[in-house]
Amino acid sequence: MTPLVPHPGPDTAGDSNRPRVLLADDDRGIRESLGKLLRNAGYDVTFAAHGGQVLELAFVHHFDLLLLDLNMPEIDGWETLDHIQNFKPELPVIVITAQPNQSDWLRESGARVLMEKPLDLPLLLDTVRELQAVPKLARAEARANAPERFKYLPPRRTEVDFSKRLRGWGIND
Repeated sequence: MTPLVPHPGPDTAGDSNRPRVLLADDDRGIRESLGKLLRNAGYDVTFAAHGGQVLELAFVHHFDLLLLDLNMPEIDGWETLDHIQNFKPELPVIVITAQPNQSDWLRESGARVLMEKPLDLPLLLDTVRELQAVPKLARAEARANAPERFKYLPPRRTEVDFSKRLRGWGIND
């Protein structure tokens, strides 16, 4: 079982002054390769092998960015992303996937960026830096107010009429 608490060693770089990235992929080779790349670029990296670990780590610890694979065991990336957006909506998420044509599915997900494998590593690093350059308050405001908050995805609907969904449940009857 992979330890869930970040600590200096193979799971993290151990420097609390560095931006913290949670890297979630079920493929150990991808975790190790991307982890090494991110550490060399100046990030503190914590690994998760499935969505359950992502949720536990993100709930207990602070991260500046989440790199999330969609196809993972136990709790997949879709469900993980849904939960993350409910309790940490300000956390920037980059979805990485080997599944083609996923951009339509991500419209409502809350992810900021979608990147398909094999990853363009210079573009990945540039994207991580760009997301880290946006102050947290600006991220929260952009998420709440801007209809075009996605960099590579179409904007999601901002107006929803909840009264239509609730009719027949005894709430608005």
